[in-house]
Amino acid sequence: MYAAHLAAGLAIKAAQPKAPSWAVLGAVFLPDLFWLGFSLVGIEPVGAGVFFDGWSHSVLSIVVQALAVVLLSLRLGRAVALSLGAAVLSHLPLDMPIHPRPLELYPHASHAVGVFFKSWGVQLSWLSKSHYWWVEADVTLLLLSLYAFLAVRAVFKTNVVIASCILVAWLQVMFG
Repeated sequence: MYAAHLAAGLAIKAAQPKAPSWAVLGAVFLPDLFWLGFSLVGIEPVGAGVFFDGWSHSVLSIVVQALAVVLLSLRLGRAVALSLGAAVLSHLPLDMPIHPRPLELYPHASHAVGVFFKSWGVQLSWLSKSHYWWVEADVTLLLLSLYAFLAVRAVFKTNVVIASCILVAWLQVMFG
């Protein structure tokens, strides 16, 4: 759900214009960045028939990541720090419906949340796209609409808002 993560980051940036763009966009991808690093060193193995991301993507892990980001960014102001924490936390609701596996409550937990309709989600739908693709496209469109609304209120440059929306929509179409 990369396009939706980007759209969420843009919406959070528009809601809190004082937050550094790089920090907001990095924060929405923080669990994925941890997953990439952990998978490269073998902490979270990924391979044929093997997939584990409990250290980077469990509910507890994402909450801890969000708290750490808030604490590390308090020097930027409380509102900015909280918006960066919200950016990390946005990963949970965005990943839950379409993540490859349900998100564990904590690493190696027997209970998990998400991936509600696995067999339905992978079925092909209109234009040979999966149902999950359409879910992500809808969420991305909703978040981009929120971004555009908030960005206009925050007096962002119109050409930047339009270009951002086009770029994220293109990423969804091409790689979603």
